[in-house]
Amino acid sequence: MLKPLLTAILLMAATPLLAADQAQGPSPKTAITLDYIPAESALYGITLAPSHYDRDYANWGYYLGYAQSQKRDIAVEAPSEAYSQDKLWRFGLSYGLTDHLSLYGGASAYTQEYSYTNNISPRIVDGKPTWETERETRWGGELGVRYRLGRHLVLGLGYDSASQSALFSLGYSN
Repeated sequence: MLKPLLTAILLMAATPLLAADQAQGPSPKTAITLDYIPAESALYGITLAPSHYDRDYANWGYYLGYAQSQKRDIAVEAPSEAYSQDKLWRFGLSYGLTDHLSLYGGASAYTQEYSYTNNISPRIVDGKPTWETERETRWGGELGVRYRLGRHLVLGLGYDSASQSALFSLGYSN
């Protein structure tokens, strides 16, 4: 008899708190993730994904991400030097289906850089060769999902058409 009475009292006391929380709507959240993109060369990056702070559009958010590969040396005739590096910029919108699951999509720019020296170095003390860089940028789109496990862990999975590769994300959300 005492247990049902205590449960009823706790429910009556918590009802105004629950109603106030639902009236405010979902609270804004920000996620920061570390990303891995296994494109032609492995890219590692970071993404910042805040949700919208306007209560009228509480399910909407946006994101901005950047990733790059390590420099890869290219064998050329000495004394020339050359390397290549890939970079990926990502930006777009996200929409929360539930408090834990959201879809995201947007645009991306995948840049492949080829840097090389022209085999001419100035005849001065500590003279360095002149570096030249050629860039090729492909634009594309991406789609993916983010899932928040528990209170703070965020997992993401998506596909990017510019790099023609999957995206894997692991991060923190407040």
